[in-house]
Amino acid sequence: MKPAGIAAYSKRKEERSAIYAFETEQKELLPAYTKLFKANKKAWAYFEAQAPWYRKVSLHRVMSAKQEKTQLSRLQKLIDYCQRGERVPG
Repeated sequence: MKPAGIAAYSKRKEERSAIYAFETEQKELLPAYTKLFKANKKAWAYFEAQAPWYRKVSLHRVMSAKQEKTQLSRLQKLIDYCQRGERVPG
């Protein structure tokens, strides 16, 4: 690494590291959320057929929300898109 890169790396903040979906362990839906998702069989089948990276990113998006209201809103959006056989736009 060049000196500029080393300097930038040394200034990083630990609390801002490993915050992206690809840097973290896969998040799991709460049991109640899983039950809600599985209740829509078409949406669940579509979601399960998707690539692992998409499932991981989608679940991270839902479960990374701090408020339950936001988690439920994101989950419902995911279910709606899966019901239509579409991926949630990024």
